[in-house]
Amino acid sequence: MYAVEYQSIAGSGAGVLILENGRAFGADPWGGKYDGDYVYDDVTHLADLKLKLTFAPNAPAVFGVSHPYEWAIDVTTQLDPHKDQGQLRIATPLGPQIDVGYRYMRPMPEA
Repeated sequence: MYAVEYQSIAGSGAGVLILENGRAFGADPWGGKYDGDYVYDDVTHLADLKLKLTFAPNAPAVFGVSHPYEWAIDVTTQLDPHKDQGQLRIATPLGPQIDVGYRYMRPMPEA
């Protein structure tokens, strides 16, 4: 489980991201949802993430877009799971890249 803090030229925000057995999911306080998957790359030693970011109606997106309906975009990034904290950059199809700081919070509890 990771805390994430993100910013771009249009704003900033924070949320939680969970990586578990190839699944990636999370949320933020403005109704944003993160859903997707990741694959660990043995060569780069990074987790390659593919996420669908879903935004609530009228919620301001960090890259300056807001719609009166729910909408989503697909993004990609890489995270180093061997570090307790770090920086990454999310590429979006909307133009501006998003800088994200992440910090490891805790492992998932046993079932």
